[in-house]
Amino acid sequence: MILSRKFFIGTLAAVLFFLCSMPSLVSGDELNAEELVKKIDDLLRGESSYMEMKMTVSNPDWARPRSFEMYAYESKVGEKAFIRITAPPRDRGCGFLKIGYNLWMFIPRTERVMKIPPSMMHQSWMGSDFTNDDLVRESSIVNDYKHRIIESADHPEGGKVYNLELLPKPDAPVVWGKILLWVWDKGFIPTREQFFDEEGRMINEMIFSEIKQMGGRRIPTLWEMRSMTKPGHKTILELTEAKFDMEIDPGIFTEKRLKKKN
Repeated sequence: MILSRKFFIGTLAAVLFFLCSMPSLVSGDELNAEELVKKIDDLLRGESSYMEMKMTVSNPDWARPRSFEMYAYESKVGEKAFIRITAPPRDRGCGFLKIGYNLWMFIPRTERVMKIPPSMMHQSWMGSDFTNDDLVRESSIVNDYKHRIIESADHPEGGKVYNLELLPKPDAPVVWGKILLWVWDKGFIPTREQFFDEEGRMINEMIFSEIKQMGGRRIPTLWEMRSMTKPGHKTILELTEAKFDMEIDPGIFTEKRLKKKN
């Protein structure tokens, strides 16, 4: 009887230790916070991707439209990305090249390639409410942050919406002090994202909407970034074309291609 009691207590302690040491699991799908973030990242990027987007930057006084195309590819040296502005005429030909944690910009009117230092990654991209980091994802929401599930709620169309907190790992090369992310587990679709500085102030909020079938997957095609510090300022990205997991010419991710104007 004493042995049985000791065995029971020992087994119970082992089980409790195991449960307490497990990562937070999402009921039903048995996914933890890190796996949810990976699902979102894979949905919007894949191993390779090509996107065409229309961007409208607006404030209470004016609105400026732009169009651009973007290639992205996950390589052995880290992610590679290439962005080319296609409209309006005054900006056409401007390009951005990212290889790993290095970022370059080409300005046609000066025929110069400029390397963008890490200190400029938090600055506005092309006058928008997106930062340089937001557009080329210098930091990785998968690798550079610790993730945890804060809460969940029922989605009106079925499934759950999970609220995730992302905190930067020590010495991670990131712009934001904290990110809050909401994901709908029916397709692992992001619905909202909030960006905070190191002092805990919310700087931007992004709303994802207009879910459509594109590139063989259901994705949000309208991304609205709202400034929380400048009332009335916002940037809307409209995804007009997307392809995923296709072959991309390696020559796209070169300085030679960056210097081409089209």
